[in-house]
Amino acid sequence: MRKAGEKFDSFIEIVRKLRKECPWDREQTIDTLKPYLVEEVYEAIEAIKDKDYSRLTEELGDMLLHIVMLSVFAAEKKKFGVEDVIDSISSKMIRRHPHVFGKAKAKCKEEVWRKWEKIKRGEGRGAKKGMLESIPQSLPALYRADKVQRRASRVGFDWDLVAGAWSKVHEEMDEIHDILKSKTISKSQIPKLKEEVGDLLFSIVNVARKLNIDAEETLQEANCKFMRRFSNIEKALQKKKMTLAQMDALWDKVKASEK
Repeated sequence: MRKAGEKFDSFIEIVRKLRKECPWDREQTIDTLKPYLVEEVYEAIEAIKDKDYSRLTEELGDMLLHIVMLSVFAAEKKKFGVEDVIDSISSKMIRRHPHVFGKAKAKCKEEVWRKWEKIKRGEGRGAKKGMLESIPQSLPALYRADKVQRRASRVGFDWDLVAGAWSKVHEEMDEIHDILKSKTISKSQIPKLKEEVGDLLFSIVNVARKLNIDAEETLQEANCKFMRRFSNIEKALQKKKMTLAQMDALWDKVKASEK
């Protein structure tokens, strides 16, 4: 049986051959692969969620394909190669884990995080960005909010108890309620209302984080639940028109049947 390194080398040659001989692969660029890369990551996450290890094997293979393709494309432009990608991550892991590969000590994950951030700030890229600036803006908003809050908590900027975060949710709700008291919302109020709704969502993510609940995953589950229940209303609408009251009644019936 061939070793992983030999298989990896063979796979790189497969990608290079596709690049030369496949019409679709020849037309791709680093930019055109971006949406596919994001899609593959989410498909892998879905496989993890479902604990479908057979599908996860396939999805990780798809992710590896994109990593190799991007590296091959970059090598064509003489920017970097897949060897540089491996060297980069290997060096980073060794450098940022002195408690594993060096003589430093770390007794808990909080200490690991502190050392990680300190080492990162001492590096070229880390020195140019703050703790929060290095979090990609392209992340899904809920996931990014969670990462922002977790980074801030590493230096102690956090509620001691979830009750504090929950009080903040109520504070943001009250601010929205004050704007909505008026019978009509003027155009000048929209920016402030948008800001307060954003603050409310951010605060809810904070509560979820304090409870060790994944906000992004939880909202996705809520989306699926809504879609599942609404499908019954959709089927009924295909047969006849329904009032809002009738749809609400059917919704309640479906909801009760799931308990």
